[in-house]
Amino acid sequence: MYILGICNDETASACLMKNGEIIFAASEERFTRKKLDDSFPQKSIESCLNFADIKLTDVEAIAYAWAKGFQDDLVEKYLILGARCADDKQALDIAKERIKWETHLDKAKRKEFDDWVDENIDQSKQRVFDFFHHEAHAASAAFYSPFDEGFIYTSDGRGDFEATTIYKFNRHSNEALTKIFSTPSSNSFGFFYGRITGLLGFKPMRHEGKITGLAAFGNPTEAYSLMKKMIEVKSGDVHSNFGDYYRPFFAPYSELLESEIKKYKREDIAAAAQLHLENMMVELLDFHLKENDVDTTNLMCAGGVFGNVKVTQKLKEMKQIDNCFVQPQMGDGGLCLGACALAHKKIEKRNKQNASKVKTIKSMYLGPKATFRSITQTECANEFYYKNIAVEDAPVKFAKSLRNRNVIGLINGRMEFGPRALCNRSIIVPTSDKTINDWLNKRMNRTEFMPFAPVLRKEVADKCIIAFDSKDITLNFMTSTVDCTVDFTKNNPAVVHVDKTARPQIVTESSNNFIWKVLCEWEKISDESSLVNTSFNVHEEPIICDIDEGIVNLRNGVIDELWVVANDSVGFYKKKSK
Repeated sequence: MYILGICNDETASACLMKNGEIIFAASEERFTRKKLDDSFPQKSIESCLNFADIKLTDVEAIAYAWAKGFQDDLVEKYLILGARCADDKQALDIAKERIKWETHLDKAKRKEFDDWVDENIDQSKQRVFDFFHHEAHAASAAFYSPFDEGFIYTSDGRGDFEATTIYKFNRHSNEALTKIFSTPSSNSFGFFYGRITGLLGFKPMRHEGKITGLAAFGNPTEAYSLMKKMIEVKSGDVHSNFGDYYRPFFAPYSELLESEIKKYKREDIAAAAQLHLENMMVELLDFHLKENDVDTTNLMCAGGVFGNVKVTQKLKEMKQIDNCFVQPQMGDGGLCLGACALAHKKIEKRNKQNASKVKTIKSMYLGPKATFRSITQTECANEFYYKNIAVEDAPVKFAKSLRNRNVIGLINGRMEFGPRALCNRSIIVPTSDKTINDWLNKRMNRTEFMPFAPVLRKEVADKCIIAFDSKDITLNFMTSTVDCTVDFTKNNPAVVHVDKTARPQIVTESSNNFIWKVLCEWEKISDESSLVNTSFNVHEEPIICDIDEGIVNLRNGVIDELWVVANDSVGFYKKKSK
C-alpha cells in the first residue's frame, strides 16, 4: 500500500510511504534551487513516484497537512483570548488581524492543494485525507520515533490557528495521540524568536540559527526584562503582551520597541531571547508533566522551534526526560511525514486484519541519488582532472587529502531529507584550524556566528562529549547541542563554540559507512577525533541535490575537490593544473 504525503507551504515537500515505511522524501527547494520554496511540490511528487517506479494512480491514498482550518477544541481558547483583550482595543485589533491574515493565507494554499486533487486524483478509487497542522507535527515526532509511549511537544510560528501543543502518545492505543494542551497562534514562541531575528537585522524564518549562535557571546541578564514584556509563561499557559512590545507577526515593529532594542548590544539581545525561549519551553512542559503526575517519560518533538538545538539540550536536561527524539525534518517540510502516519493509522483501523504498523525512521537518507542532470560525466572529465577510485581505497585517500588541507565537497548516495547535511551532501574539512570560521564562510558567502558542526564516530564519543549517552538519538541527526570535553575542545577548536558546546552528528559503521571509515583513517593521522561537516551550499541557496551543483561549486572555488561516492567506486574531481 502506497500513501503519498504532501505539504505545500514553507519548505514544500512530498514523501512516499509503502506499507508503513517512509521510502522516499524530498523538498521542492532541492529541485527548483529556490531556498525554502513554498510552491506546490510537483517535482518532489514526481521524484517520489519515480523512485518507486509507480504512477500516481498506483497510490492508494493522498495525505495532506498544511491548512485544514479551525479545530473545535480551539473555540474555548479563542474565547478566552478575546476576553483578555476585551478592554484593550489595540490588543483586540492585533488578535483579529492575526486571525484575518492566517485565514487569508491558508485559504490560498488549501485551494492550491484542492485544485491539484481535482485535476489528478480519482476520488472514487483513491482516498484523500487531510489533517491539522500541529496534529501532523505531533504524528511526525511520535510515530517515527523509537518510542511506544511518552509526551509530544510541538512548537512553531503558527499552523491552523495553533502555535504550541503538548500531546500524550501511546502507539498501541486506538487513539494514539491525545492533546492535553495548546495555545493560539497569537501566543507564539516562533513569532517571538522570529521577531528578535528581524529586529537584529536578519531574516525571520531563515536566520534564527544566527541568533542562537550570537547568543553565546552576550549577557542574557542585560535585556531579559525586555523579553518578558513581549511574551511569558504563566500557570501552564503562554501569555503574549499585545501592543508595542509584541505582535504575532514577524514584522513590523513599533518605534518604542526598536528604540528599546537599540539600548543593548545585539549579542545581549540574542542572549536574553535565547535564555527566555529556553526557560519558557522548559517551564511550560514541566508544568504539564507535573499536572499529569509524570516522573519520567520519553519526549518527542517537532515544529520549527525545535530547529533551536540549545532548546533541545535544555529539555533533555529536565529530570523527567528519559529519552528524546526530535523529528529531523522538524519544520513544516516534515508535515507530509506526519500526514502519512495519520493516514496509515486511519486505514489500519479499517483494515484490522493484516495491517502494517508505521515504522521508525532510522535514517534521513530518503532523497534521490545524485545524477548528472544538465551536464554529462564526459563533459566534467574534460573540464576537470578526474579519477575513478576503488571504494575500498577511497577512505585512506580522502583522509590524506584532508591532511593536505583540501576543502572537500562530498556527495554520498541518497540525499538527506531535512535542514541538516548528514555527510551525504556535505563539505568536509579538518577541525584543528579555528580560523576556518572566517575563511571557509567567506568562500560560501556566509556570515555565521556558530562554529561549524562536527561529525564523529560513536566509538570515540564518550571522549568528546561530557556525560555522553549512547542512547541519545538526537545526536544521530544533529538536533541537539552537547557540552564538550577539555581534550575535544583543545584538539577540535573549529567545531566548538565559545560556550564549549557543539552540535554533533554521531555515525556508526552501519549508519554512514563511508564517512565512518574516513574518520577511522583520520584519527590515525591526526590528533582530531572529528571532522567539520557543514552543508554543501553557498549562502541563500538550498543544499545541493545533484552532481551538477557540486561541479558548479568546484568551478567557483567553493571547494577544492569533489568526491562522488557510488556503490563500488568513487568519482574524484578537481581543477586541472594550469
